[in-house]
Amino acid sequence: MTFNIQHGRRSDGRIDTELLATYVAGCRPDVVGLQEVDVGVARSGGVDQAATVARAGGFRMVFGPACRQGIRGRYGNALLARGEITDVETMPLPRRGRNERRAGLLATVLVDGHRLSVAVTHLSVDAAEVPGQLAAVVEALAARPLPRVLIGDLNLQAVAVAAGLTGRGLALADTTVPTFPAHAPAARIDHVAVGGATMRRVEVLGEPPVSDHRALVVELGWTPPAVPSRRD
Repeated sequence: MTFNIQHGRRSDGRIDTELLATYVAGCRPDVVGLQEVDVGVARSGGVDQAATVARAGGFRMVFGPACRQGIRGRYGNALLARGEITDVETMPLPRRGRNERRAGLLATVLVDGHRLSVAVTHLSVDAAEVPGQLAAVVEALAARPLPRVLIGDLNLQAVAVAAGLTGRGLALADTTVPTFPAHAPAARIDHVAVGGATMRRVEVLGEPPVSDHRALVVELGWTPPAVPSRRD
């Protein structure tokens, strides 16, 4: 599942982290990539939004900061999973001038005996900047073992994303249903791309109680063998 949470902002402008957490937990995903996550930021009450969502859904969690907000606050991406999360790396992405700092969060996730290389990111809105950022994340993900999943708000239409994935062994999930803005979706800028596994189902969920994006869910079918179970 990928979901740009917009700090848990409701349609009335208020930020409600508990409502965000209840919503994500209710979707019951196994692996979640969240973008626009606040940790210790004043606008969201100084709470750790990633940890709050993780507690509500019974997930393990890692947070990858992209930039600071205020004196102590951080803002970035989070990866949540119903299983182990290891080999974690937060990588700064290339930027032009004083544009907002962006980052990629990469890790290995173990879910139901299967290992998965995952990258979560939120790319720039600058048309000149975003292709280089996508290339950097994809290159880092390609260095990790199959199967691989790219998750994020890429701020790119499907044609541009597909062009950036050419030759990288990643297939883009069906893009016919838009995800933004949440109240009346007209553009598909939230994406999942998969390599080394099959996509059984792709679904854009209905309007959420928080955020200006809709969540995208992809159900995977496992093609590699499972990790062998330990024997006592």
